[in-house]
Amino acid sequence: MTRQQTATFRFARPSPPYWAARFDVAHPPRPGQFVLADLGGPLREVLFPAFIDDTGFAVMLPPGHPATRLLPGSPIDIIGPTGRGFRPGNAQRLLLVSSADMLPLLLPLLAGAPNNAPFRNGMSFLNGAPSIALVIEGATRAQLPLPEQIPPAVELTLVTLDGSAGYLGPLESQEPAPAGLERVGPYLLELIAWAECACFACNNDRYPALASLVRQVRIQPAPDFAQALVRVEMPCGVGVCEVCRIATRHGEKCACTDGPVFDLLELGYD
Repeated sequence: MTRQQTATFRFARPSPPYWAARFDVAHPPRPGQFVLADLGGPLREVLFPAFIDDTGFAVMLPPGHPATRLLPGSPIDIIGPTGRGFRPGNAQRLLLVSSADMLPLLLPLLAGAPNNAPFRNGMSFLNGAPSIALVIEGATRAQLPLPEQIPPAVELTLVTLDGSAGYLGPLESQEPAPAGLERVGPYLLELIAWAECACFACNNDRYPALASLVRQVRIQPAPDFAQALVRVEMPCGVGVCEVCRIATRHGEKCACTDGPVFDLLELGYD
């Protein structure tokens, strides 16, 4: 059930290219869920957690976001947690695939890996300590995180669109690579075949091609084997305004209540 609660703002500090903002709250969101925070604007701000523990959560925000101007100790009225988040269940082989700009949406799923440095008292909702493979795509090397920012137990694969680091993208490309470069596509297919659950955070228009990759190597996968976080405007958070309706193979759904994490193979973008 969606609840209204009061969070306490603790701090905001630079964490390039973002700002990290910390909120203490009795009922923090789970990975892929969100809260709607009253930060003084005409509409509430959607906040997705990047790090979660027993007493609250932290978000990664662009410079200049209203939350970066809050005073420590400020009470913040929030609605949530709301939405259906990621659902890895008991998966022991977890694949995470993200574009660099959406990586914060997947960071809570790294809580099951050792040495999750930013908040060491992390609350893992995973059962046990799964093997995690993380694939991050950026336009250039400069957009990618430093490897030391990722827990060392995570198998990290970097992808760039210009070939300046790691594999050559884009993720969904099946075209031959230029001489001296290696496409990520074949390796990504291997990872999809290896995984027990795959979670994606990319622009919505890329999901049809990524779904095609999944279908190449997984015949009749179980429901929610491949999950995708859909980013749309969600002004109300309770499915009333219907601004966030998206097409799925089972009709239109509200991203704020039926999602924002959906079964990738059930999305209707293609």
